Amino acid sequence: MLTIAFLKAFLALFAMMNPIGNTGIFIAITGDLPASFKLRAAIKITICISLILVASIWSGTAILDAFGISLPAFQLAGGLIVLGIGFKMIGGEENKAHQTDESKKQLEDLTQEEADVNSKLIVPLSMPMMGGPGSIATVVTVAAAYPTIPGLIGTTLGTIALTVLMGTCFAASGLLRRFITPNAQQIILRFMGMILIAIAADMMLTGFKQSIGEGAKDSIPGFVEDVEDAQKKIDAEQGGSAKTPASKAGS
Repeated sequence: MLTIAFLKAFLALFAMMNPIGNTGIFIAITGDLPASFKLRAAIKITICISLILVASIWSGTAILDAFGISLPAFQLAGGLIVLGIGFKMIGGEENKAHQTDESKKQLEDLTQEEADVNSKLIVPLSMPMMGGPGSIATVVTVAAAYPTIPGLIGTTLGTIALTVLMGTCFAASGLLRRFITPNAQQIILRFMGMILIAIAADMMLTGFKQSIGEGAKDSIPGFVEDVEDAQKKIDAEQGGSAKTPASKAGS
């Protein structure tokens, strides 16, 4: 279960957060700033996003229980959210689940000076643009599918592995910038969208199966009891009708 949860979390977040595509955003923000600053910025972003998502993993199921939301229901809802994002990505649209109008404006007004860039690394870059609602819904959905301790550990490790990979891409942005052209970003975006749709379909099917299974567990015992009561009633009636002719013969 640990390995499965690790892979599910890693692949889902890889498609959702798109480390290669987001490296293009990081390059645009940091520009020609020194490589040492980019390394510090990458580490800061990695730590911040990891804390946000890991906290969501370990507190997500408790929040669901507090609101009385079943895990299958959340899987279906989370799958629908991820599915919508995946379809938009296939169409070439940016992942708006990781953006707000205010955060976009802040980045547009950003000047490429260390102090200015550094002040925007946590908000809005780490949250909500990268560790935003889409990513949080993804990790909570995976954690809900594997709510045991090994499952949560696997989801956590998969999440950290992805954020470290993204931080590595950011730190090496000076080398990658020549390869991350607009056309390359569009190809990557559409491919990640396909993966995201497949992951969303799996989430929804799993939630649907679990929902049907729980409904069957609740309804079948009552149905069996009704059948047994009806059978006992039929047996009693048949027993009574069998005794009546015998009693007449004896008289």
